[in-house]
Amino acid sequence: MSDNQGSARRLGASNGAIASLTALSAGRRLDEHTHDHAYLSLYVLGSYREAGEEGETVIDGPAAAFHPAGSAHADAIGARGLATVIVEFDPAWLTQRLGPWARLDRSRYWCGGGAGRTAAQLARAWLGGATPSRCCTMTEAFLQSASRHEETGCAPAWLDRLSDKDDATDPDMLAEQLGVSRAWLVRAYRHWRGEGLDEARRRRRVETAARLIETSKAGLAEIAAEAGFCDQSHMNRAFRHLLARTPAALRTSHLGLTGAA
Repeated sequence: MSDNQGSARRLGASNGAIASLTALSAGRRLDEHTHDHAYLSLYVLGSYREAGEEGETVIDGPAAAFHPAGSAHADAIGARGLATVIVEFDPAWLTQRLGPWARLDRSRYWCGGGAGRTAAQLARAWLGGATPSRCCTMTEAFLQSASRHEETGCAPAWLDRLSDKDDATDPDMLAEQLGVSRAWLVRAYRHWRGEGLDEARRRRRVETAARLIETSKAGLAEIAAEAGFCDQSHMNRAFRHLLARTPAALRTSHLGLTGAA
């Protein structure tokens, strides 16, 4: 894996695709670049801003991005770093499975909504050790469905007001700030973001804990408390759900959100 691509760990491979968990450190910038093979990026943790032929896209939650071979784009990694599952495709497999009519001749983005939820499930399948053939079947189904639909439309402005608050504020307080009911907020947030408020808080806490694991010598119980988890076992369950690995395993083999050795 080149320095431009960050650290990567192979997750699985088949005749049609190779998947890796790729991490890029916080604040990093990748100049405009291309890839030799078409690939699908499945969001896991962190955030980034990508500029390409279709304009600029910000990804900071459940999402997928597809880039055909040779498409040029530049990336700016957010303050929380970035972890993403990258699935690279064999060109013949992609054409055979999707057909020449698939609308994947340009970069495509699906942020939040139903596609975001499905992308998150697909990422967890690759991370969780499902067989490569099973993961490829799921990936093909995702692309078959997503390629026939337009990308997610513009999200409402009130979502931007929550971007820095969903880890620290409960739904009742958020609803009061926005002047809406709690039930409406919970439904609307899940619809647009592809995850619930509780899921967003858990993801942010995993991001915080992963960064602390990389930069701090504190015990895991102390890190769990600092990241906002009830206890270490709660943190362990969240890590297994999102990353299919424990905090202890991450301590011996850093993810790479901070760039720490």
